[in-house]
Amino acid sequence: MINVRKLKRKWENVSKNNKMIFLLLGCLCFITVGYAAINQVLKIAGYASIDKGDGMIFTSIGIKENNNASVEKDATIKAKTLVNTQIGFTGEGSITFQVSAQNQGTTDAKLIEIKGLNEHNTKEPTCIKATVQDHNIGDLVYPNQVKNFTITITSTCSSYSSKEFDLHFVYEKQETINGALPSLGNAAEYLKNNKVSTDINTSPTNGLFAIGNNGELTTSTSPREYRYIGADPDNYIQFNNELWRIIGIFDGQLKIIRNESLGDMQWNSNVNDWSTAYLQIYLNYDYYGTIDLEDRSKIDSNYTWKLGGSSTYDDVTAQMFYERERGNEVYSGRPTEWIGEIALMYPSDYGFSTSGGSTTNRSSCLATVLFDWYESEGEDCYTNSWLYDSSNNQWTLAPNASNSDGVFRVTYDGYVGNSYVDISYVVRPAVYLLSNVEIVSGIGTPDEPFILG
Repeated sequence: MINVRKLKRKWENVSKNNKMIFLLLGCLCFITVGYAAINQVLKIAGYASIDKGDGMIFTSIGIKENNNASVEKDATIKAKTLVNTQIGFTGEGSITFQVSAQNQGTTDAKLIEIKGLNEHNTKEPTCIKATVQDHNIGDLVYPNQVKNFTITITSTCSSYSSKEFDLHFVYEKQETINGALPSLGNAAEYLKNNKVSTDINTSPTNGLFAIGNNGELTTSTSPREYRYIGADPDNYIQFNNELWRIIGIFDGQLKIIRNESLGDMQWNSNVNDWSTAYLQIYLNYDYYGTIDLEDRSKIDSNYTWKLGGSSTYDDVTAQMFYERERGNEVYSGRPTEWIGEIALMYPSDYGFSTSGGSTTNRSSCLATVLFDWYESEGEDCYTNSWLYDSSNNQWTLAPNASNSDGVFRVTYDGYVGNSYVDISYVVRPAVYLLSNVEIVSGIGTPDEPFILG
């Protein structure tokens, strides 16, 4: 019988100094209450600012829990020291922000006071309160350390009220022997020695695994490489004051990819040549210029990215893609390698990232061509890959060697297929880090990502 779904997908591919004052959530909160129609509306609007002092900056802020709050303007970080936000409630409710701040100074910072918290909470109306969790008086924040804590705004008001919060986190420099946060060691060696899982059954759990020459999990002391696999392994790393994720370890170097995409962009205007592609130029000039200088120095700027492709796509497994990506099969005249800082993931990165599931195990996933991962036998494969995005098509680096303008993409349906360079899909930049970078803290979770030294 004719496989109509496969034909449809094929058609799609063809057609297309002693104190640091830290003003944290500082005016998050001009809080006022008003009426709109019959409903009582509590408005919270304002901005937070940081006195940078000896190096304290915002690194991230997001909503951890929302109970009946309307987010009218997202909390966003500007220039590392400002946060703007606007939220509201209809009736009683609360909202909790997860906040991360980093000490980028050279001495320890000790939290000695939170000004404004008790003072404002005891003022009328006391039905509007702010609380701080996970950051207590006396806490030390070491150089390079990221401190994660939460701030919650709660309203139990039943009548018109207004209130303003101005929270100041006051840190005192500590001239102690602590100095810099001690390094846990070379990043690649630390991960290999402390994070590699020995669970290599047919349906392994999330984690970092050694990979053999045929893509299989192994306990060999000389594996080909190490990769994070599973639906959501603890491979988060802070880079450029953002969350990135570790794809794996290759020849002693960490390959990392941005957790969030940069949005939809064209790969190029007409040809599948990465060395001159619009996206390559944007990532390595415009976007590269926005990366924090210290983190920029950790990128291997002389890395040789392999640009091999495949002339077919509906009969290629992850292992086959891996071999072809490192081969010489390209469209006539295209380069087979490129030296630079920022590129994209490979189709094989996606394929090898699955742990498989209870119905289809990892070995079966790797034996299935990536073009067929969308079908029922592939669901366990793509849903157990942390690189899968159910909402977006994602660009990869590998070109289609059989035509001049084809490049492979990972679809939101879970399979890898061909597309054309002038179509816009989401972009997640990837980089190789220098082999001498160190990890100073973190456990790899979103709340406590690995921190590089």
